[in-house]
This record gives sequence, C-alpha cells and structure tokens, in this order.
Amino acid sequence: MFKTYDLFDHRNINDLIPEIVYYYLFQGLSLTAIEVKLFKTEEYHGWLSKAFLNYYGIDTEKENKGIYEGQTVPDVVEELYKSSNIAHVRVAKLLKEKYL
Repeated sequence: MFKTYDLFDHRNINDLIPEIVYYYLFQGLSLTAIEVKLFKTEEYHGWLSKAFLNYYGIDTEKENKGIYEGQTVPDVVEELYKSSNIAHVRVAKLLKEKYL
C-alpha cells in the first residue's frame, strides 16, 4: 500500500503544495531534498514532489528547477498572471494564496 497518508496528518495538503512549488522553482531544491525538508523522509525518492509539480504543469525533467532563483514571489506571480498558459496562472494563484 502507498504510505503517504501519515505524511499529511500534521499539515493541510493545500498548504504543502505551494511550498513544494516554491522550493523547486525559487530555491532550486531537488525533488528528494524537498521531501526531506517537508516530510523528513527520503523514502519516496522525489516521486511525491514530482507528482505534485507535474500535476500543476511544472516539468521536472527540464530547466524549471530554480528558474526563479533571485526573484521575488510578487514579481513572479505578476509575470505568471500575464501568461496565456493556464498552468502558469494556476501556479500564480497557488503562490499568491500562500505567500501574498
């Protein structure tokens, strides 16, 4: 059985997903490093983070890791909201709800 249920007992999933996005896009953390930081485990080898990022249209196989390093969340949210790509707008909304 896939054992992720216990990982979310102490946090709301809607609170965790923006952090996964932030750590990946802004801090350039690896998928496994994100899980160690948030869930205190390497058991999933980055697959859990990858699933959430891919669900929001963030490609984890290319150059998106750390793409916004050195930029502010408000500036990136504003930029993403201007995009015609719905995935960009969804990420902007996630970040805005958590960080602004």
